[in-house]
Amino acid sequence: MGKNLRFVLLGIQGLITLILTVCITHGIISAVQQETWVIARAHLIPSLIHLWVAFAAALLLCFFYRANVGAEARVLPLLFLMISLGNVKILPLYHSITHIFILSPSAISVLYHFSLLFSSFLFLASGLFQQTINPTKLSQYSFVAAASALFLSIIVPVSANSPSFLFEASVTNSLFLGVCILINVLAVITFVIAMFEEQFSRQTFVRCLSFILMIIGNALVTISQNTLLNVFGLIFYVAGTTILILVTRTYHIWT
Repeated sequence: MGKNLRFVLLGIQGLITLILTVCITHGIISAVQQETWVIARAHLIPSLIHLWVAFAAALLLCFFYRANVGAEARVLPLLFLMISLGNVKILPLYHSITHIFILSPSAISVLYHFSLLFSSFLFLASGLFQQTINPTKLSQYSFVAAASALFLSIIVPVSANSPSFLFEASVTNSLFLGVCILINVLAVITFVIAMFEEQFSRQTFVRCLSFILMIIGNALVTISQNTLLNVFGLIFYVAGTTILILVTRTYHIWT
């Protein structure tokens, strides 16, 4: 991935982060005024943390990560963009609190499902292509994954009128949910296999551990509406992201 493209992706992610941060902040203020803060905070606060951790990590890695070291160096800018995009899930709640219409329920649903499925594919790519990277194959994989994710996100049945959708967008189709979980499980397995192949060398173990924590944490935050699972998800996600940044710096991958 070229330097210019990384900056473009970072700019798009920054714009998404800014827009959603304004919405979340306005939603928090409105919820406090309407005395609905107890309900709203369980959805707004995790998304805000999730959003900014992804942007901070993308900012650091965009400027300091060598583009020619590992598959994840090519995948991460797009991956963090998709992770940030997934937080459009809070827009239904924002509309319920403020009565301000940002996107239609169908558009929110498509963006949410697309970001969830495509990020799952990208996590899998980070594991599959980490040993020997072929830019052509990785680009082809990313294109097919993006096209498949978009197609499935458009055709998947969604119950936009369900009570849960009023709090945040969610996966209401069990088959789609199963596919996302399966891909994430496969991604975790690829990193575990990499640990064994490298005989648990410190560099490989720590890097793989960081991705495994990120995969689990991101899935818990993005898919679940349960407050406790969101808290655990944030802990795993922040820990994984922090470890990735630290190990990247430790092994002089940063320029």
